[in-house]
Amino acid sequence: MANPYEIPDKINNFNVYDGKSKLIGISSEITLPPFDPLTDTLNVAGMAGEIESEVIGSYGSMKIEIPFENLSDDFFGFAASTNPVVLRGAMEIFNTQSQAKKTIPIVITVKGRTMNINPGVLKKGGKGQPSITKEITYIKLTMNGSTVVELDKLNNICIMGGVDLLAKIRSQI
Repeated sequence: MANPYEIPDKINNFNVYDGKSKLIGISSEITLPPFDPLTDTLNVAGMAGEIESEVIGSYGSMKIEIPFENLSDDFFGFAASTNPVVLRGAMEIFNTQSQAKKTIPIVITVKGRTMNINPGVLKKGGKGQPSITKEITYIKLTMNGSTVVELDKLNNICIMGGVDLLAKIRSQI
């Protein structure tokens, strides 16, 4: 159980890895993908209208865009790679009782295929801002060593908050 006196404050810093080595200076901000469940409309006799009903543990297409500051030797190799993308950060936690701060590790691992390669722009005295977009087939988020989310679309695994939502379904099929 989380400490009621601790407030997640900010990401102090993070690095991006291509599954093997650290890619220095490629990005200052990466937007994580939303988890939008697959749904179907439920509208049956006796109901006063319709509702969207989610398919347990199943999510729509998920993408992550990885922005670079400029083109580099690693850019196209990274785009062609099927290695996992690993984001490793340090999150600051503020304790409201002691007024102290601590940091905890946060690790996000993403696997998928490259769907878009944007080489960016050439700008005199500026950044090119190229980016690579990956279609996510696997994503795992750990905080302080504990898995909080793991979605493996190809192996029918969906863990949210420590609960494997698809365990019973896997045992039935």
